[in-house]
Amino acid sequence: MRRTFGQMCRIGGYWSWGRQVGEEDLGRRLAAMAAAQAHGGPDDEGLWMEPEQGIGFAHRRLSILDLSAAGHQPMRRGRFVITYNGEVYNFREIRGLLERKGVSFTTQSDTEVLLMGWAAWGPEFLPKARGMWAFGLWDGEALWLVRDRFGVKPLYYTAGPGWIAFASELGALLRLPEVSRQVTPERIAAYLAYGFIPGGRTLYADISQVPPGHYVRVTPDRLETKPWWSPRPYFFAATSGPPPTLEEAEETLTEAFRYRLVSDVPVGLFLSGGVDSSLVATLLSKKAGAALTAFTLGFQEPQWDEAPWAQKIASFLGLPHIVHYITEAEVLAEVEKLPALYGQPFGDSSALAVYKIAQVARREVKVVLSADGGDELFGGYVRYTLTARQNWRWRFIQLLKRSPALAKLLLQVYKLLPSSFRHHTNLAGKLYKLLHLRLADYGDFLQVFPQIALTEIIEGLSVEGLLPYLEEAIPVGWDQPEARMYADTRVYLVEDILRKVDRATMAVALEAREPFLDEAILALRARLSPRDFIEGRTTKRFLKRILARYLPAELWDRPKQGFSPPIPAWLRGPLHDRLRYYLESAESPLRDHPIRLEKIHPHYKDFVKGEDGLAGFLWNVFVFGLWAEWLTAISPITDSPPPAINAPA
Repeated sequence: MRRTFGQMCRIGGYWSWGRQVGEEDLGRRLAAMAAAQAHGGPDDEGLWMEPEQGIGFAHRRLSILDLSAAGHQPMRRGRFVITYNGEVYNFREIRGLLERKGVSFTTQSDTEVLLMGWAAWGPEFLPKARGMWAFGLWDGEALWLVRDRFGVKPLYYTAGPGWIAFASELGALLRLPEVSRQVTPERIAAYLAYGFIPGGRTLYADISQVPPGHYVRVTPDRLETKPWWSPRPYFFAATSGPPPTLEEAEETLTEAFRYRLVSDVPVGLFLSGGVDSSLVATLLSKKAGAALTAFTLGFQEPQWDEAPWAQKIASFLGLPHIVHYITEAEVLAEVEKLPALYGQPFGDSSALAVYKIAQVARREVKVVLSADGGDELFGGYVRYTLTARQNWRWRFIQLLKRSPALAKLLLQVYKLLPSSFRHHTNLAGKLYKLLHLRLADYGDFLQVFPQIALTEIIEGLSVEGLLPYLEEAIPVGWDQPEARMYADTRVYLVEDILRKVDRATMAVALEAREPFLDEAILALRARLSPRDFIEGRTTKRFLKRILARYLPAELWDRPKQGFSPPIPAWLRGPLHDRLRYYLESAESPLRDHPIRLEKIHPHYKDFVKGEDGLAGFLWNVFVFGLWAEWLTAISPITDSPPPAINAPA
C-alpha cells in the first residue's frame, strides 16, 4: 500500500527495515516529528508512508516559491520521493536543462526541479545547484540525506539496530522513544568552552549531523557518509586567475546577492550597521534597484548599541527601516525559549537578540537576508591579525606561555588596581585564559573558558579526551590568517553563526538567506592576495574598498563591534536569581550532570563583584541549566521501539 495523505520548511523521516512496520506506529512517529517542528512550517503539512518498506517522511511547509498546493510535500515522482527544506535559487536554469532532455513538470516549485534533477543525474546534480538545502530522498532502494555546501540548513540523524531517523531539529528526534539522550563529559566541556560542540557533533552521543557538503547514503547493510563539495581548494590551492577588479567583484557579489531575492513573498534585510550587511544593502539598492526593508535590533546600553549607525546607513540609502530596542521584560520572557529553539544548549549570547529581531521582521516579511560569512571568507575578525609578523600580541602570548610565573604576577598586580579600571579591561579573565592557552590549537582563541581547565570542573574529563576545534590537517600553520579563516568557515560559521540564524528565524516561520555563501563568491576570494584581506590591524580590506565607492567612510569605518548583547548586565540583573539557583541550589538541574559546581563558585563570586572577563562562560553555564530543565519536560511518544534488526555498518 502506498499513500500520500494529509495536509501535513521542516523535515523528518523514519525507516525501519527487515520487518513490516505497522502503519499506526510509523504514522505516530512521523506525526510527532512534524508536530515538534510546526513552527518552521505553518503553511502546510504532509506525511508520506510506505509501511511495507517501513519508511515514511514528514514535512512542514513555509511557502516561499509556488504558493499553490502544487508545491505540497513530501513529493513523489516515479520511484523517487523527497522531503526538502531550503531553496535552489537557480532552479529555473536547471529546469531549462531538464526540459531540453525531455523532462516535463507539473509545478513551478524548485522542489520538483530538485527531485527530477536527482532522477536524471543522481548526486551529480548537486554541484549544478546554487542555494541552501537539506533533504531526505528515497529512491526505492536507499535513503539519501543531503546537506548544502556551507551547512546553512540543518540535518540531524540517529541510527540504531535496524532503523534510522532524521529531522531538521533535535527536538523532533527526541520525541522518539528509541533515541538516546546520553551526553558525555567531552561534549559538555566543548560546549562550556565554545558555546557549541565542534566537529559535526551534538551534545547527544548518539545523534549526528550530516556534514556540510556531504550526503549520507543508507541501505539495510550500510551507512556511508561521502563529501560532494569542499571549500578547501578556495583557501589553500594556488591562486587561480588574475586579481579581480573592483568592477568585476561588484558584479559577482551583486549577482549572488540578487539570486537571494528569488521569492513569491516579500524579502527584507537584517542591517546591523557593520560592513557586511551594509554592503549587501548597498549593492542591492544601487546596482539591483532593490530597496529592501531593513530590520535592526538595538540595546538600551549605549556601549552595546549599533542601531544609530544602522539608522544612518538606511537613511543614506533610502531604505525603509524598522528598529526595535529589546527590553528587560523581553529578555525574561524569551530566554526560556532558548532550549526549545536549539534542542541542546547553545551559548552564543546573541541568539536571544537574533530571535527577537526575527519576530519583528516576521510581522512584515517571510524572507530576510542575513549577511553572514563575510568575516570568515574575507578576513573580518580581529583574531586573524594575531600573527607573529602582523601583531606584537602574538609574541606577548608566546612569552606568557613560556613564563607562567609572569602571567601570575601580572594577575596579582592587576588585582591591586582600582576596581573601576579592572571592570573596564576584563584583564583578569584574559590572563586566566592565557595561563591555560595551548598554542597548538587555534580553537583556544575562541574559547570563553579554557577547555583544558574544565578537567578540574567536569568529572570524568581527561586532557586526552578534549575535542579539537578542527579535526582535519591543514597545509599551513595556525599563525596564518588563511588557516584561521578556513577553520572558522568549517566550524564557527556552521556550528555557531548559521545554526543561530536558522533556528531563530525558522522558529517564527521566517526564512533567512545568506548572500555571501555562494560558490561564485568563494571563487572570487580565491583570486585575492593576503593583503586584500588583512594588513596590519585593518581587516576585510577588499570589501571595504567596494563599500567605500558608495557609502561615506564615516558611516561604517569604525572598530568591529559585532552583534553582542549586554550579557554581564543581564546576568547581574533580570537573570541573576536564575543563575544563582543553577549554581547554588541543592535542587539545581546541573547536579544531574558531571559538573563540580563548587569549582565554578570562585568565578561566579568574582563576576558578582564586577569582573566581566568570564561572563561568557557563566552565560554558557546558565544556558546549560535552562536546557537541563527543558529536557526533563520533553517526553517521547508512548509506544515500544522496534526490535533490533541488522544495524548499518
